[in-house]
Amino acid sequence: MTLNIDRPTQSSNYWMIALKLFMLVLGLYLSALVLGKVFTWVFAIAFFLVRFIVFVAVSFIVLHFFLKLLFKIDLIESVFGKRYFRR
Repeated sequence: MTLNIDRPTQSSNYWMIALKLFMLVLGLYLSALVLGKVFTWVFAIAFFLVRFIVFVAVSFIVLHFFLKLLFKIDLIESVFGKRYFRR
């Protein structure tokens, strides 16, 4: 019978598992710090864009409604044309 010299002892195996878990937790913590800053900016820009698009769309719809009601001017038809809605 030959002895396997490369096989680690049982006590050093626990230290390696503890070291790997510590490195995993440290890596997750650092990535959370970095990605927290990145996603803060991404979500702020996305929220601003969505808010701006909704504001423009609602303004357009309200203006269309009042022009149609008061002056019988179809704003959607004048902006997009008659052939746009026939498709």
